[in-house]
Amino acid sequence: MKQMREKDIPGFVQEVAATGCNICALGRGHYFMGDADVPRSKRRGLYKKLADIDARYGSRDHLRDKIAAHLTSIGRYIEVPPPEAETWLDELLPTSEHEICDVAPDVAKVTAYDVAHIATYAVLLMAEAEGADWRHIARVTLKLDPEREPERARRSWASHLARARWLAASGFAEIRSDLYQLGHCCGNRGRFPGGGGVCRGAGL
Repeated sequence: MKQMREKDIPGFVQEVAATGCNICALGRGHYFMGDADVPRSKRRGLYKKLADIDARYGSRDHLRDKIAAHLTSIGRYIEVPPPEAETWLDELLPTSEHEICDVAPDVAKVTAYDVAHIATYAVLLMAEAEGADWRHIARVTLKLDPEREPERARRSWASHLARARWLAASGFAEIRSDLYQLGHCCGNRGRFPGGGGVCRGAGL
């Protein structure tokens, strides 16, 4: 499989941004590509352009940290509170009326459960990017006590985080768009420095 080279990162970012798709870093080590500001009538054409870019540059998972660092260096990023201030998780996560299962779905398609828990997935990705303690994440996001049920709590956290990663990197554009709208799902009104708009869309 073709792999992107580090020297190609600036060109890749420039091409993605030129399509009208937002691309920015989230915290440390994560970045997102978004179609939320693109009219639905034009998204089919956008997805084709992004697929062409993907094909030309190749796999980039191994460069995730470097892509995020580059995006941060050019002002395309969303700031996330430091991990020591773990109460930010409590503030970001909206109250959900949907029950959280012990294990997230493990199928190659988006499920109703995924749609209902987009905000939870988004917070898990943000927490991972900032190196937050998994036990606090499990307690706040999954409503499980890691002291009383450590194995169950860790299994559920790992399962939902894996699902969040899969959704963020999947080709399901609509769900990726929803996942990335952190400013709306989680109350994080991140903006590009220098007057840029809200960074929303699909996560990678």
